Amino acid sequence: MRLGLAGANELAQALGITQARVRQHLRTLLQHGLVEVAFVRGDGPGPRERVWRPTLKGQGNVRPYRVSSLFALFMRATRERVGQEMFVDLLRETAHLLAVEHSLAASTSLYERIKALQGLLDELAVASQLEELPLEYRLHLLTLAPWEPGIASSETGLFYCTLAEDFLDTRVELLSPCVTRRAVHTLQFHKAMN
Repeated sequence: MRLGLAGANELAQALGITQARVRQHLRTLLQHGLVEVAFVRGDGPGPRERVWRPTLKGQGNVRPYRVSSLFALFMRATRERVGQEMFVDLLRETAHLLAVEHSLAASTSLYERIKALQGLLDELAVASQLEELPLEYRLHLLTLAPWEPGIASSETGLFYCTLAEDFLDTRVELLSPCVTRRAVHTLQFHKAMN
């Protein structure tokens, strides 16, 4: 819930009301464009549950984003001042520095690195979900960071790809949005570290 992702059950427990009441409120919020379904969990037996997240409109109505909106404006102004190529270089350098600041021991397993990366994304206010495939992992970034609105998705995608490559110490591929529609960005990498 801290990242803005929660199912009706989690919300009901946190608010001390029934799931039926939570679902009623979620339907109203959905009608007003304040929330959306991030994904549906429950691939195994048993009921499936919608996991909700606020839309940008919903976030703006709930949380004050003065600092974040100021930073977003700063990012756009920087991009306009230095140009796209230099801006992308600055984003990549920032990702490198962030990975170095949070570096892990060389003996850390890939799975432990992934979990640590998800913790770092959590600090950046980006919700993520790990999908394990037979030969690779996909890390779905489900929400925009507060500084991202107004910045091209391709530019922020390169930031996350660089951050993940440095942090995981493996080659990371940024998948196109048409491959994974439920995520803002999806990073894919092989299970064996390079």
